[in-house]
Amino acid sequence: MDQDRILYRGEAFTLTGSRLIQDDSHWAEVEKDGRVRTMKNGRYSEWRIVPETEYGPRYHSGFEVLNKAYCLALNEAGALINEEGTFRTGANWPTVWTRDIAYATHLGLGMWNVQACMKSLQARVRKGEVEQDTGTGGSWPISSDRVVWSVAAWEAYCLTGDGDWLLRASRVLEKTCLKDEKVLTATGGLMRGESSFLDWREQSYPAWMTSADIGDSSSLSTMILHAAARKMLARMFRELGMEGKAREWDGKGEALSGVIEKFFRIPGSDLYGQYLYGRGYPVLSEKVDSLGNMLCVLLGHAHGAHAARMVAALPHCVYGIPCFHPQMPEDVAPYHNRATWPFLEGYYAQAAAATGNECGLALALACMVRAALLCGTNKENLLLETGLDEGLLLSSDSQLWSIAGMLGGFYKGLFGLRVSPDSLEFRPCIPDSFAGVHELSGLQYRGMTVDARVSGQGRRIVRCRINGQDADPVLPAGGKGRIGVELELASDGENAGQVNLSHVKRSLASPEWKAGRHGIAWAAVDGADYYRVFRNGIPVSQTEYCYYIAAPAEGEVHYQVMAVALDGRESFLNEPNEYPSADSRLETRPCGLAGDEVWSSRVTKSPDALFYNVNIDRPGVYRVDAFFANGTYDVSDGNTCAMRSLYLNGRRAGTLAFPHTSRSGNWDYFIYSTAVEVVLKPGPCRVELAYDSFSVNMNRLVNDAVIKHLRFTRIS
Repeated sequence: MDQDRILYRGEAFTLTGSRLIQDDSHWAEVEKDGRVRTMKNGRYSEWRIVPETEYGPRYHSGFEVLNKAYCLALNEAGALINEEGTFRTGANWPTVWTRDIAYATHLGLGMWNVQACMKSLQARVRKGEVEQDTGTGGSWPISSDRVVWSVAAWEAYCLTGDGDWLLRASRVLEKTCLKDEKVLTATGGLMRGESSFLDWREQSYPAWMTSADIGDSSSLSTMILHAAARKMLARMFRELGMEGKAREWDGKGEALSGVIEKFFRIPGSDLYGQYLYGRGYPVLSEKVDSLGNMLCVLLGHAHGAHAARMVAALPHCVYGIPCFHPQMPEDVAPYHNRATWPFLEGYYAQAAAATGNECGLALALACMVRAALLCGTNKENLLLETGLDEGLLLSSDSQLWSIAGMLGGFYKGLFGLRVSPDSLEFRPCIPDSFAGVHELSGLQYRGMTVDARVSGQGRRIVRCRINGQDADPVLPAGGKGRIGVELELASDGENAGQVNLSHVKRSLASPEWKAGRHGIAWAAVDGADYYRVFRNGIPVSQTEYCYYIAAPAEGEVHYQVMAVALDGRESFLNEPNEYPSADSRLETRPCGLAGDEVWSSRVTKSPDALFYNVNIDRPGVYRVDAFFANGTYDVSDGNTCAMRSLYLNGRRAGTLAFPHTSRSGNWDYFIYSTAVEVVLKPGPCRVELAYDSFSVNMNRLVNDAVIKHLRFTRIS
């Protein structure tokens, strides 16, 4: 009987065709009539999954746990559509968010209701560019993953063929990317900004990093989105017949891909590190960011055997894939830290299916189904250690991208649906334990209504029939009416793939500096086997002792230390310990200030300032930043990060960002801003900060900071 068949059996739970068995206090059973009996935390309950909403497509198989999990996702998605026809982000989040609707559309929500997705995406366009969600330090440019909008906009066009949408989307995306390039571009071709969706800074960044430090960093997940956005824009222009622009943006996308390969690949590994961090001397954090690595696979950065090895190597815990691995030290509460997010599991399912990893797909589907049935909703996140929604800082019900992750596991996982402007292609992937008949009906693609039936197991298509005739498993664009697709699969005995099942591990705490009689010294770290000492971002020593004799040097020197455990777990680098030489640093203040006065720069009053000239004695690369405060809003949220363009000798050198520095209303907490690196020659340098078109933030009305001084530090 299909209902008794074991779909997945793991270390923590078992999923059959009709039951989830975790332990005596946690289990669920489903019935064909929609009834669900659940035991969670020892409490018994009964509830019902009502029939699907009016929107298609419908799914059916011989396994009731799959049928009901899919149906629950449809019902929750339908309930999130508001009166304007756009999607709310979740039970706790009543508005449309850029990254959530974009990821959800790309995961599979667009295949379910593309029109509502398009309305929601359009709702995140303002003044002709994509709106960045609120986030660390007051949002953009500290948070800069708004370009994820591109993958969703392209998905919507592929599904609909709507030429007007394509033209509008290309204009919005081009304006967005051009502004990003003027503001976010850093040394080496990097695009700056915090990790995509990991926007609660203490959850994934060292405690010493300020909001400005995060703005100066460069993350894998956001970098891969910037590369993809440029490639998506090239596809849009090519589709519009604008080949010159297409080649230009293709080149920009490929350049960013090259930067990712150069700076983010973990030495000796198939995987990529989480982000580059440090004040002026970036070092790669070798934590594994699950989203960033999966986007490398699904957005085409990694190919073929490399992509397959990446999926097999990604750490996956018993209840779900972690946001990153290993986790933060024990004092960091769980939200992104020590949590699995079902939308990430949806991407893991798709990456597994795309690389032919049947074991990975079975694990991903089982994890999503377990969580949805046990909790009675598609939760925002779950605790890694227990797989439950208790114990987290926050976990919303009916989270949109969790729902989309579930739907995409069926559409792009089991059925292997691939959309392009030219066709809808089927590349099904049915794990052995899921063998049987899987049916999908009512899928809309460019004027066609598609009914698909997949039977068998594996990935090899032994027969495809379209409307009763033998054919390739591809539906060209331009068809009309109802189309029936029947696919028969067979296992060809190839490797079904593997998963890297990992237990929850925590990073070591970062070493704390202490006074040293000779050189630099730090306090011992629990669990450390030895320490790695870095000078200006380069490892220079490995020692079991808690001190290092530093050699004298010209210019600015930064020292940082990392603790390393016997099993290879590392701490983050600690806060840079700076040793500038006497002639390596210059400061200048706004003209006209006296004593301890500060310049209050507001867009409504005195936004621009001329500083006293800086006299450069020695040529070199200088890092320019400002000592400032921004008490407009709390450091972890909002959209009022201030920005000013730095002009040196009348030429724009770049943008300084002045994110929120403390609590709302606190204008007395000063830190250093993001920095601009410039090559300067000896002689007087005229210095100005100006509010110009590249200084407009996401709020557009409030863009204020108070500044004490600018500093110029020679770094080479």
